[in-house]
Amino acid sequence: MLNFDRLCFSWAPDNPCLHDITLQIASGEQVAIVGDNGAGKSTLLRLAAGLLAPTSGTVSWQQQDLCEQRALARASQIGFLFQESERQLFHSRVDDEIAFGLRLQKQPGEEIRERVAAALAQCELTAWAASHPLDLDAGQRRMVAVACLHAMQPELLLLDEPSRDFDPHWLAILERWLASERAKGTTIVAISHDAEFVRRNFTTLIELKAGRLVAHGPAAERLSALNGYHQDEKSSALLLATLARAEHPR
Repeated sequence: MLNFDRLCFSWAPDNPCLHDITLQIASGEQVAIVGDNGAGKSTLLRLAAGLLAPTSGTVSWQQQDLCEQRALARASQIGFLFQESERQLFHSRVDDEIAFGLRLQKQPGEEIRERVAAALAQCELTAWAASHPLDLDAGQRRMVAVACLHAMQPELLLLDEPSRDFDPHWLAILERWLASERAKGTTIVAISHDAEFVRRNFTTLIELKAGRLVAHGPAAERLSALNGYHQDEKSSALLLATLARAEHPR
């Protein structure tokens, strides 16, 4: 279980970002986080990964306070996808990038080779195994970051705008990967502004507004008014407006 208990976070004493978040996400649950830009979504996700420390309150995964765990211990359980894939790509070959975390874990060589090959196949990147990640287009680079997560086999996936930069081909591959993770019982928490992506891939929806948790419930119910919606530049505003009407009917 991922547990936020009276969580508060401020970038500075006069700049509060998250206010008194209490929330429990069950193991194996698929949760989408929505909210306006600046609502605190990415900050909440980074706190869930242990990349930030709360100003007050706690964040725990499987009853272990994340602030008390070493980074390598967290990385063996939690996988994080940044909005900008370049921030987590460091190696000059795709296959070495995928192997990096496994080598830090001191996995046996044969295990590393098998997991890298499986990740390349799952993400349809085998043809680019020897390529430099930064020579790839934006969608391929993002899929390299996904392949790294696949190879590490974390129990908890934290994904910041996972469908970003994907054309329909790569989006279909991403959604097949998400389906495979759901089948394994992986807990998935993702930020998204794409209502249809949320509808297809997540069972629970959380809404943040001005750093506060304002809604938490079944995704299908909260998105039911969006039938016929198609993603466009107004997706975030339309999604949030619909959620607000559902939360505060006249």
